[in-house]
Amino acid sequence: MPDGSDLDGKELLTLVRKGRSPFEGVWNVDNLIRKIEEKIDTKATNILYVSKGSNNYGLHLQLPNRAFSRKLPEAEFEAAVYRLLRSEPDMPVSKLLYYRIPVQHAGPRLSPPQDILGRQLFVFEKAEGENNTWRHLDIGQKANLLAQAARIRALLCNFNLSLEFATTWLRERLFEQKPKKFPIPVAPTRSFCNALIKSKIEATIKNIGDMIS
Repeated sequence: MPDGSDLDGKELLTLVRKGRSPFEGVWNVDNLIRKIEEKIDTKATNILYVSKGSNNYGLHLQLPNRAFSRKLPEAEFEAAVYRLLRSEPDMPVSKLLYYRIPVQHAGPRLSPPQDILGRQLFVFEKAEGENNTWRHLDIGQKANLLAQAARIRALLCNFNLSLEFATTWLRERLFEQKPKKFPIPVAPTRSFCNALIKSKIEATIKNIGDMIS
């Protein structure tokens, strides 16, 4: 906020609709909300609160009989992960309603863009539960929460990743430098692991004597 305080989101929708958004000149909240309304065919009635992370904002919208949140992480891969985990019936994963990858404007960067095309957009159905409740729980409730967290972690550790998903995303998720393609098909085998390491080294060093970039 102009006075240096954190925005809690209260009255944000009213301010936005009246053209007095505290984000004016940074990003167009009204455009964002209207895009969400268009994609899920409903109207926002309130913004319950605004949360923030190290690289994202969360706008928790009140919609008729539903609440949604909007986040800004990596788009295509994250959407694919959510779709994959939703296929596991026991996995507690928020339902991804809509996402959009960012678009970069052509031309020189002379001023902050006034639209939202450059922002990744994720709209989720709000899952059950509350955030930041640990300090208010008693010993039994904390033990129950830890048990739930352990169960989720165990489900992730035991999750059987499909070969199709690994084939699609493994090379894409390698950090630079990475091979243009793998010499053999992706498979959970020793041979593929050896080929993966070798191809990664070759992509990094390229020719003997070259500087490692």
